[in-house]
Amino acid sequence: MKTNAVLASLLFGSFAVAAPVDRRALVYHTEIVTETVVIYTTVYDDEPMAQTTTSVQGLFYEQPKQSTTSAVVEASSAVPSSLAVPSSSAAPAYTPPASVEQSSSVYTPPPQTPTPTPTPTPAPATEAPKPTTTAAPYVAPAPAPAPVVSSVAPVVAAPSPSPAAAYGGGSTDVAQFTNVDITIYDNNGGFGACGTELHDSDYIVALAKDAWGSSTYDVMTGAATNPWCGQMIDIEYKGNHVKAKIMDLCPGCSGNDIDLSLATWKALTGLDEKTRLKANWSKMG
Repeated sequence: MKTNAVLASLLFGSFAVAAPVDRRALVYHTEIVTETVVIYTTVYDDEPMAQTTTSVQGLFYEQPKQSTTSAVVEASSAVPSSLAVPSSSAAPAYTPPASVEQSSSVYTPPPQTPTPTPTPTPAPATEAPKPTTTAAPYVAPAPAPAPVVSSVAPVVAAPSPSPAAAYGGGSTDVAQFTNVDITIYDNNGGFGACGTELHDSDYIVALAKDAWGSSTYDVMTGAATNPWCGQMIDIEYKGNHVKAKIMDLCPGCSGNDIDLSLATWKALTGLDEKTRLKANWSKMG
């Protein structure tokens, strides 16, 4: 029994020695709380002070009242009716003089009568003199001179400008142009100055800007109204003739030069080379 107790004490003692001492870890946790307090303050504006107004006091006259001041003089003391005199005979009784009433008056000036303010009399209006009309004597008109018959030949009026000039475009009156430059340019389906698509296979030409004039358009439809648009021309090169239509503007050309499409150039010159040649052209119709 004792041995068991010793063994038990040794066993529990070893457990007690082997058990480590674990301190509780301390953790500090700090929280910062920000609190926003909204304070409403009513601010009253200073009330404006009432402005002092000045007005003219009423003017009036008050007549002063008359006052009368009276003074009464009374005896200051009464004398005894009899005086004891160590005498054998009695003296006559003393009679005080009667009181005299004195009157006093205050001088009051006579009331002043206010002087009336004179009212200005307006000056009489002067009437402007009426204009007098004097009838002018009638003068008979001079007789008209007899018409002079002249033998001058009548002047023939100049012809009015063509509609092309009125629209700002070039003149189409001239029918033939000689020794002009002809060139060639490409057309890939773009719109020309006349507003239509142009292709290399079309028999078309572009006219120089000097002969073209201004590009004008209809304000309602937007269509080009230059008189050269759609004009058929005949081009001659070394005896060979080709008909084409003016449908575009050549900004780099001058005078009456024309720029030909590939089809027009090939049919007129028979050349594939892009160069500059001399030719003649005339307007048709």
